Amino acid sequence: MPRRHPLMLRTTGNNGKDHMGDGMETKQQIRKRHILKRNALSEEEVIRYSDKICRILREYLSSMADLTSRGVYGYYPLGKEISLLRLYPWLLENGIPLAFPKVTGEAMEFYQVDSMEDFSEGAFHIMEPVEGCKKAEFVQAVCLTPGSVFDFKGNRYGYGKGYYDRFFSMHKDVYRIGIACEGQIVSVLPAEETDVTMQALATERRIYFGITGNL
Repeated sequence: MPRRHPLMLRTTGNNGKDHMGDGMETKQQIRKRHILKRNALSEEEVIRYSDKICRILREYLSSMADLTSRGVYGYYPLGKEISLLRLYPWLLENGIPLAFPKVTGEAMEFYQVDSMEDFSEGAFHIMEPVEGCKKAEFVQAVCLTPGSVFDFKGNRYGYGKGYYDRFFSMHKDVYRIGIACEGQIVSVLPAEETDVTMQALATERRIYFGITGNL
């Protein structure tokens, strides 16, 4: 019998969709439930999944001949988020432009870093590029996107603030890759018009391509 992923706690009903219990959950309840499950992972599990995803992404990004001209938008992990900190030095060493988000009020923009020392604590206790880093204006950048839960249509729930959705709606040329362990992916998530979907999902098993990815 295959080993069950620690986060795969949902059951599937006869219609093939995720069973929500006695009543349909709200978006906020779904988000909270999956964050709690992710937070229940051990540090060793997070490290193991993160290392596997970094290796898979490195292999994929190595195959992109135009990555130096496109650049990568990364994120700095918080808590039990998948950490890509082992991937970023490789990008910088190979001359790949790399930028990270910085929040000001309701807006989020990306700022380019030259080293992994170019950070200080910012909004929501997340590490952000320091003052002096220039605003990134990458064209067709690959955006490695965290979230609390995803589905195979590319729907993503973040953390309720809408920063990524607003950023993507204004930068439609960005190639959006959701970053998650397999247990963060469910069959179906209720979506809203303002939700921006992913174009691919990277997990510890593989990268899933060909999902909806609509703006």
